[in-house]
Amino acid sequence: MLLEHSFPLEKSESGVISHAQKLVLQGEITFGHCFVAQFDERINNLEQLLFLIDGVFYHHPSIQHIQLPTSQWHASQAWQGLIDAFDSESFSRFEFYANPINGLKVQTRALFTERYEDRACPTRPVNLSGEVYRRFNHDIGKFISFKVADPLADLDVFHTWMHNPRVSKFWEQDWSKEKLQSYLANKLHTPFNLPLIGYFDDQAFGYFEVYWAGEDRIAPYYSWQAHDRGLHLLVGNEAFRGSRYFKAWCTAISHFIFLDWPQTQKIVLEPRHDNQRLLNQITKLGFIKEYEFEFPHKRAALVSIEKVKFYKENFQC
Repeated sequence: MLLEHSFPLEKSESGVISHAQKLVLQGEITFGHCFVAQFDERINNLEQLLFLIDGVFYHHPSIQHIQLPTSQWHASQAWQGLIDAFDSESFSRFEFYANPINGLKVQTRALFTERYEDRACPTRPVNLSGEVYRRFNHDIGKFISFKVADPLADLDVFHTWMHNPRVSKFWEQDWSKEKLQSYLANKLHTPFNLPLIGYFDDQAFGYFEVYWAGEDRIAPYYSWQAHDRGLHLLVGNEAFRGSRYFKAWCTAISHFIFLDWPQTQKIVLEPRHDNQRLLNQITKLGFIKEYEFEFPHKRAALVSIEKVKFYKENFQC
């Protein structure tokens, strides 16, 4: 369930309010951390209700639990959609943010299994297509989304980014358009890699490769678990650099990874050991630098975060 358009929200003493849309989600805060929402007949659809609940959690960090009582909400179609997703009128902050309805575009995918001589990896889903994730980020007031990279439609911007001296210093892929197109196509058709373009309010800002760690070159360098996923990334659009945007996209891409495959309990990265800007920023979000190791092409740092810590650090769960 992906919200296409936002509306401004303001914090109120007992909830949130949108003056522009004349929508409110007010309630009683009980036990110091539980929000019991009052019914409002102006909330017409599930997207609005999810946005308002997200706003309550964002603007009231002390709230850890929300209840929409059946006695008040039973006639609401928006509430019925919420019940279908959570199977309950009551849910915690963690349950809310860990539910695929909160950002993920759910797609039905076939599964496949591939065996190797030196390792056995579990059944995997085939790759996604189109837009896979969209959420509104209250910190920066913009939507952030990810779409599967298109080797033709995204080639010009991808080529520009790869020829940015700051990017090429770490990626070393300032290649011709033809070679970069082939690179994207290969990633797209290799089911263990998912190439994505990131957007802020539909303006492209960066490239992300999500991969299964067990099938990747990183596997021999750490004790991987069956459903670990890894991440390569770059921010090519200079307008979206800086700590505020870093926090927004790093939280969002990690959120997508954990939503996409619930069995995934850990995300790993292997940046160059001297990429101090990345290391300084990412450790503020709960990631840890475990150790350094020698890749054939670079000295790398193993950086990781586990699922429970991710939600605790980034959504105050």
